[in-house]
Amino acid sequence: MVDECFREFAARMQAVGRQFPGLPRQEVMLIRLAHLVYKRLEEVINRHLAPHDLNSSQWIALILIYSSAQGEILPSEISHIADSSRTNVTRLVDELVAKGWVSRTHNQEDRRKITLALTATGAALVEKVLPSLWEVYRKLWAPFSAEEMAQLEQLQRKLLQSLGDC
Repeated sequence: MVDECFREFAARMQAVGRQFPGLPRQEVMLIRLAHLVYKRLEEVINRHLAPHDLNSSQWIALILIYSSAQGEILPSEISHIADSSRTNVTRLVDELVAKGWVSRTHNQEDRRKITLALTATGAALVEKVLPSLWEVYRKLWAPFSAEEMAQLEQLQRKLLQSLGDC
């Protein structure tokens, strides 16, 4: 199905290219392909997180808290590392607090700041989900050699860098 959709898109871009000979066809196709890959990856990860009442955004926040020194993090750090707006992080943290996985406390050094920490339930959830998600990651990348994965990472980092120049 995905391959069929991509072929149809390619045919449409070929038609546009005939009308506008300067169309950067390969660049357009690579952007569309990246979009489709991201979308499908998000769907796969969310499908595996759903039985735990989680989505990928919540999972990233939980992992960032779990992996933080002293098990605490500021919402602004989540915003920065996850490349998400502070508004989105606030909404996300509200959800995690409501589910009982994260607690909010005033920062010891600056009472104006809020510190986030996993509750015992949140830590247990992360430790339960991690092994099954690792298996999903392994299956997704099984067709690729270590060298191919390293090359893909390098190329994606290069593309990400060029996005900053646009």
